[in-house]
Amino acid sequence: MSTVVCEKEKQIHAVTNTSTEKSVRKRFTRQTGQALIALGMFFKHIPPFNEAIDKNTGETLISIGRKLKK
Repeated sequence: MSTVVCEKEKQIHAVTNTSTEKSVRKRFTRQTGQALIALGMFFKHIPPFNEAIDKNTGETLISIGRKLKK
């Protein structure tokens, strides 16, 4: 009987870890998207950056960031 209880506790613990990992991954992906959007905006609109870096680079970073942010 005690073996069954231990197995159930392990299963519950495994489910909790999986959901926690998914929420952490989702938060990390969203924050990475936000950072890429901000960096793309810098490259696209701020004069010292947009003179040295191709405009397409900023647009590409913004589009990737928007996809990650969803």
